[in-house]
Amino acid sequence: MKKEMENRIVKSYLDNYLSNFGIEEKNETTAFEHFSNYCILSHINPDAYASDKFFYQDAHTGEGGDKAIDGIMIMVNDIAVTSLEQFNSVIGTSRSFSVKFVFVQAKTSSSFETHEVLKIGSGVKSFFQKEKLNANPKVLRYKEISDAIFEKSMRFASRPECYIYYVTIGTWMDDANVKEAIEDVEKQLRDLNYFTNLKFFPIDADRISTIYRELNNTISREIIISKNVAFPADIQGIKEAYLGLVQMKEYMKLVTDEDGVLQAGLFYENVRGFLGENPVNNEIRETLERAESIQFPILNNGITIVTKSLRLSGEKFALTDFQIVNGCQTTNVLYQCRDKVSPNLMIPVKIISTDDSELINRVIRSTNRQTQVLDEAFESLKEFHKKLQQYYDTYTGPHRIYYERRTHEYDSEGGIKKSNIVTLPIQLYSVMSMFYGEPHSVHRYYGELLRANASKVFQDGHQLSLYYASAWMLHQIEFAMRRNEIKMEWKAYRYHLLYLIQIYMRTLKRMNKLPWLNSHDMDRLAKAIIQVANDQKALGALLRYLTEILTEAINEAPAAWSKDGNALIRIKDFTFDIEARLLAKMNSNK
Repeated sequence: MKKEMENRIVKSYLDNYLSNFGIEEKNETTAFEHFSNYCILSHINPDAYASDKFFYQDAHTGEGGDKAIDGIMIMVNDIAVTSLEQFNSVIGTSRSFSVKFVFVQAKTSSSFETHEVLKIGSGVKSFFQKEKLNANPKVLRYKEISDAIFEKSMRFASRPECYIYYVTIGTWMDDANVKEAIEDVEKQLRDLNYFTNLKFFPIDADRISTIYRELNNTISREIIISKNVAFPADIQGIKEAYLGLVQMKEYMKLVTDEDGVLQAGLFYENVRGFLGENPVNNEIRETLERAESIQFPILNNGITIVTKSLRLSGEKFALTDFQIVNGCQTTNVLYQCRDKVSPNLMIPVKIISTDDSELINRVIRSTNRQTQVLDEAFESLKEFHKKLQQYYDTYTGPHRIYYERRTHEYDSEGGIKKSNIVTLPIQLYSVMSMFYGEPHSVHRYYGELLRANASKVFQDGHQLSLYYASAWMLHQIEFAMRRNEIKMEWKAYRYHLLYLIQIYMRTLKRMNKLPWLNSHDMDRLAKAIIQVANDQKALGALLRYLTEILTEAINEAPAAWSKDGNALIRIKDFTFDIEARLLAKMNSNK
């Protein structure tokens, strides 16, 4: 081990991260870049890593030509986008959208260096300039998305936010030269006049360790609520509940981190993200900015917070493992106006302490009917997903997978690796690829894909085994890639492999067409797929067979299909082509 990585605490967290996500990375410098990206990016937007087990590769830009940038995340409407297609899918035809840029530089050195600050500052500045950028393909891909974003600047809900994080395993000592360099970088980027919020954060060993612990443990905060009243103690399913008024300065302590950045993860059970400029949010902002802000607690419906643990000491409320289930819009507007309103502004809150998941679902439904709600928001609350989770639980063993119906559901259960958790987006992508023949559609934002197929997928009566089979097979394919049993270069085609496996197994079972999704034949097919997924040797042979077909199809693809390196995976005719090639090969071998 290199001398500069002798911080044993950071090293232990790094090793835990690699094991937790099933990442086999022998280069310690690269591993630390992945670790730093995860801590920073997931701290800001946990959904990115939960929706895609290979997001850590998409976010990582630290290789030759990286412009001193080891990680990039672009959030559009609070969703991490990694391609132009995803960006266009997320904004759709909406009148406005919000944007947040996050850049990470990670060094295993034991100190903060002025020249490193200036290097990343120069890299970020060149990223936003109109001139052609000389950088590696990953940085250029994000630059392409950024350029497309600014081309649509007329639709900005507000100017973008930009955050830069410089991570080392040293100790931040408030070095005057480094601070001056940071201020210089911030000034140069502010002078572009692109951003509403811009901040450069030095992150030392203690801070990165704290962030990692918070990501892997329940969040705890303590705030003062001087004006509060308790609900009756005999409400079924409620341990205790309070109505109260909390000051602006106290509420910001609840919803921001040590760096003052709003924590998107706190709104995970909120059924809609921030909607930007709309009549309701504009009215909230106008109320705050006018003299009538004293009327705010009368005019606003307030915030609903659900917490699994609540401890009171006088006027101090200590909340552990809490979520803001209603109030995302209000909180975002409050955050945007935090420097314009009095720190003593009173905000109405309702705090409910319960661990009854069904009651939480009812609270979410009942408190989120006032403004537009996206279809995907309520999806996981349906009874179907409760049954599917129970079906997953019928499979046991040290390497089993878990269906996470509610975000952070398994955080408090030790021994469950992140790589073994299946979220709603992963479940949707896997089943749509394997059994609906849509591997070319999974580049789209999962909410759009769900809305387009709402009447077909996750339906009562469907064999639950087909959902489990698709997710378990995806898990096994990704596991094989991490262990280099098949090359990582097939990562982009893993959903196509799911579809080909279904075709292959169905043909072996002499099924001329896909059975009805509620039929016994479908259950029989799904369980046959599960059996193959359980057999590492058989699966390895099958994957090698199928990647040969993919190789042939890629090499012989029409020139019109190959617009860029990822074009084929988004082309429907390519899906038809690989299916035809597989069937032809199987028929010729009879």
